[in-house]
Amino acid sequence: MTTIDGEDAAAIAGATHVEPPDHAPLARQTFAYGLSGLIVPLVGLVSLPIFARVFTRSEYGILELGTSMTTVALAITDAGLTAAALRSFYDYRSDEEPERRSVMLTGFVATTALALVLAAAMILFRGQIAHWVFGRSGDEVLVVLIAASVPALNALRFVSEVMRVRFQAFHYLAVTLIVAVVTTGLIVIGLLALGWRVKGVFLAILVGNLIAAVYGILIVRGSLAGRFSGPKLRQMLAYGLPLVPAALAAWALALIDRIILSRLGSLAQVGQYAIANRLASLLIVALTAFLLALTPFLLSTYSEDPAQERAARARTLTYLTFILSLAGLVLTLFAKEIVEVVAPSFGDAYKAVGPLMLGSIGYGIVSLLTTGIAIARKTGIQALLAVIAAGINIGLNFVLIPPFGIVGAALATTVGYAFLAFSYYWASQRVYPTPYEPAKVLTTLGLASVLGAVGVIPLSPLGVAIAVKLLAIALFIAGIRLTGTMTGAEFAELRRFVRGMVPLRLIRARA
Repeated sequence: MTTIDGEDAAAIAGATHVEPPDHAPLARQTFAYGLSGLIVPLVGLVSLPIFARVFTRSEYGILELGTSMTTVALAITDAGLTAAALRSFYDYRSDEEPERRSVMLTGFVATTALALVLAAAMILFRGQIAHWVFGRSGDEVLVVLIAASVPALNALRFVSEVMRVRFQAFHYLAVTLIVAVVTTGLIVIGLLALGWRVKGVFLAILVGNLIAAVYGILIVRGSLAGRFSGPKLRQMLAYGLPLVPAALAAWALALIDRIILSRLGSLAQVGQYAIANRLASLLIVALTAFLLALTPFLLSTYSEDPAQERAARARTLTYLTFILSLAGLVLTLFAKEIVEVVAPSFGDAYKAVGPLMLGSIGYGIVSLLTTGIAIARKTGIQALLAVIAAGINIGLNFVLIPPFGIVGAALATTVGYAFLAFSYYWASQRVYPTPYEPAKVLTTLGLASVLGAVGVIPLSPLGVAIAVKLLAIALFIAGIRLTGTMTGAEFAELRRFVRGMVPLRLIRARA
C-alpha cells in the first residue's frame, strides 16, 4: 500500500472512536527496552567522569570524531536494509513464516557483505581517512580499529532488529548488557590501570560488540534459517537505498557539526561540545526505548487494521512531545549544575545544552512522522527532505560557529531538525494522512523554549538558582494545562502510563 485515496482519508480523519489493540505485549516490550535504555546512561555515569579527567579536551575531540566516523560507516553498510527488512517482514502474515525468514536472511547476508567490503576499503585507505577526519597524521591505527569494528557493529544492529520484529525484547536487553559490561569494564581497566588512551576505547568497543554480535546471531539463528532471495533483495533495496542519503543526512544533522567545529574552532571546543551532547543524548536514550517497542507494534497493527494504527500514531505525537519537552526542560535548566559535578573542566558545555535538547525533541518528532512515510513506501521523499535539511544545517554551521562557537553549532542542529519535522509532517500528510494535533505540539515546544532560557541566566546563590528553575518547571506544566494543550483527563492518562508502563494508554484515539 503506497497511498490512500480521498475517501479513505476522510473516513479516517472523521472517525470518532477507534478501539485500541491489546496493550499487554507492547507494555512488556517497552519495559524491556526501557531497561535497555537505562543501561546507556548508567554507563555514561561511569565513563563520562573518567573520560573528562583522563582525556584532554583535544583527545575527547578525537574520540568524538572517531565515533562520528563509525556512524557514517554504519549508515553506508546498512544500505537501508535494516528498515527495509522490518517493513518487508510485515508484508507477510504470521502463517507465512518461510517468507519472513527469507526476508531476514536476505537482508543479513547483503548488509554483512557490504560491511566487510567497506571495512577492507577503510583499512586500505587508512592514511587518507585519518588525515581527512582527524586533520593530522599518526591516527592510522585508530582508523583500523574503527574499520574492524564495523562488521561486528553492523551484524549486532541487524540481529537486534530481528529481535525487535520477533518481540524478543529481553534478548535485546541481554545483548545490551553484554556490550555495556564488556566495553565499560575494558575501558575502566584500560584507562585507569593500563594507561590506555583514545585507541584503547575503540579497542574495547570492538571486543564488546563482537562478543554481543556472536551471542545475538546464536539467539536469532532460527529466524535467519531461510533462503536467500534475489527478488526480495531487489524489493528491499528499492525501499532501502533512498534511506542511505537520508541516513547520511541524519548523520550530518547529528554529527558533522563536530568536524566543522574542529576546523573553524578547535579540538578543545569539540570536546566541550561532546559533553553537551552527552547530556542531550539522555533524552534520545529515553526516546529510543519507547520507539524500539512502538515501531514494530504500529506496523503489526497496521497489517491488521490501518485505521487503528493511524489513530494510535496521531495520539502518540501529542503525548510524546509533552514528555520530551518536559524532560528536555529539566536537563536544560540544570545542565550547568550537572556539568560542574561530572565534568568540571568543561565549564562552558552547559551553554549548548538547551538548543541541543530542542534538536533532540525534533529528532523524536521526526522519528514518529517517518512511520507514515514508511507505510506508504515513499522513502524517496524522506531522503530528499533529509538531504535538504542536512544542507541547511551544514550552511548554518559555517555561518554560526565562527561568532558563537559551540552554541552556534547547537543552534544549527536545532534549525535542521525543525525544518525536517515541518517538512516530514507536510510530506506524511500528503502520502498518508493522519489526524495529528499540530497546534498542541507547537504550544508545547514554545513554552519549553521560553522557559528553557532560564538555564543560561546567571543565578546565585545555588539555593535561589534551584528554586527559580523548579518554578520554571512548574510554570511549564501549568501552562500546558491552562492553554488546554493537555486536559486533566489526559494528565491522568499519562500518569497511568508512567505507573504501569502501558504506552498504549497514551495512544488511544479520542472519543
